[in-house]
Amino acid sequence: MVRLRMKAMGRRHRPFFRICAMDSRTGRDGRPIEELGYYDPMSRNDETQTVIDVSRARYWLSVGAQPSHKVQVLLRKKGVVKPLPGEPWQVAPTAATPATEPIPQPAS
Repeated sequence: MVRLRMKAMGRRHRPFFRICAMDSRTGRDGRPIEELGYYDPMSRNDETQTVIDVSRARYWLSVGAQPSHKVQVLLRKKGVVKPLPGEPWQVAPTAATPATEPIPQPAS
């Protein structure tokens, strides 16, 4: 069974975790199937504390991967939910800023 869980990184008194899709039989710091993002509990900025590739997380949830308790809490905070049957798992890309086109100058 595939689980979405955290892989411990960092050093003493400075924890850092990668959120990974892993086989449930591998060790905590074993080789992941895919890395989906990271969690930095020491970061003060909420945007950089948890970074998750939402599309890939929804894919793994759609094929039956089970998140660990802590990963489930992080996914819920980011608003990631398991897609319904028949619903695409890809998330539409958001347009942060539209492409700037040169403004035509009036002819004088």
